[in-house]
Amino acid sequence: MLSPSANGGFIDIATDSRKRISLELGVNGDSNEYGGTSFSTNLNVRYRPMTSLDISAGPTFTRNHQLAQYVDAYEDPSATPTYGSRYVFATLDQKEFNLQMRVNYVLSPKVSLQVYMQPLVSVGAYDQFKHLAEPRTYDFEEYGRDTGLLVYDPVTRQYTVAATGGLPFSFDNPDFNFKSLRLNAIFRWEWRPGSAMYFVWTEQRQDSAHPGEFAFGRDLGRTFAAPANDVILFKIAYWFQR
Repeated sequence: MLSPSANGGFIDIATDSRKRISLELGVNGDSNEYGGTSFSTNLNVRYRPMTSLDISAGPTFTRNHQLAQYVDAYEDPSATPTYGSRYVFATLDQKEFNLQMRVNYVLSPKVSLQVYMQPLVSVGAYDQFKHLAEPRTYDFEEYGRDTGLLVYDPVTRQYTVAATGGLPFSFDNPDFNFKSLRLNAIFRWEWRPGSAMYFVWTEQRQDSAHPGEFAFGRDLGRTFAAPANDVILFKIAYWFQR
């Protein structure tokens, strides 16, 4: 399939990182010749109240509008222009938000604590399903408009396609609403040179309710309310001297 040409740009603004409080703001975006767009903006705040403590946090928001997001391929002998398969694509509207937070605290030359947390919400809605018309082009035939019929069953959440002159096929609704939370905490104590003890706590949460529907407050709240998978690890590294 032809890859359309695109133009884009970015702006990054940052304050003096040597100061106690520093900020960084970034914006970038691009668009292709057929109207597909991508936009992202991020902000990071860093706070260092003392040389041993470093705290940073910042959100990132991304919006993608892709005109030809790949869905799947289905065998169909009648699809001779594309060598016996129908390559199905769709228009994807995706919104994504994530927040990264880090804490690095050096209590002494031998003791340190590191904490990292990232809640993430990524929602995508698909529509205008179509297949590639010919190789080495960016031409598509949209179901229900250019060719055949497209029927959706909300109970099974499946689309059924009856392409003109081709075999019918079905596929699941690819809409998604992925929410996750990652948390890592590492406590390190080097009780003698080369020998250290580590205490690690990790937590992961995931939720996929309300596919294709983006509601910031609801989705972020479900990120923290999703069932948790917690793991605690303890490790000792000992240096044997000759």
